[in-house]
Amino acid sequence: MNTPRKNRLSAASLTLVAAFLLSGTAFAAPDCGDPPLNEPAIPQASKATRESMLAGVNAVKAYSGAVDTWLTCKDRRSVEVFQWMSEEQRTRWEEDLNKVHERRVEVQRQMNEAIREFNKVNTDSNS
Repeated sequence: MNTPRKNRLSAASLTLVAAFLLSGTAFAAPDCGDPPLNEPAIPQASKATRESMLAGVNAVKAYSGAVDTWLTCKDRRSVEVFQWMSEEQRTRWEEDLNKVHERRVEVQRQMNEAIREFNKVNTDSNS
C-alpha cells in the first residue's frame, strides 16, 4: 500500500514543479535561436531582369529584417544573461553579434552594387 501513495506524492510533486517552471518561462528572456542564415542570392546585374532585381531587393529586405529581429532579441536576452557571464564571454557575445551585423551590411552593400550595375547596364543599352 505504500507504493501507490509514494507514486501519488511523486506525481503531485512533479506537477507542482512543472507548474512552477511553466509559470516562470513567461518572465524569462526568450532563447533567440540561431542567427538568420538564409542570406539571399544577389542577382547578377548583367543578366538580371527588373523582376529578378526587385525579388533580390525584397529578399535582402526580408533577410535584414530577420537579422534586426534576432539582434533585438539578443539585446533583450543580454540583460538577463550578462550578470552570469565572465568578461570574456560578454566580449565573445558582442563579437558574435557584430559579425552577424557586419555580414548583413555586406549583403546590403552587394545588393546596392548590383542595383547600380543593373541601372548602368540598362541605361547604356537604352542610349
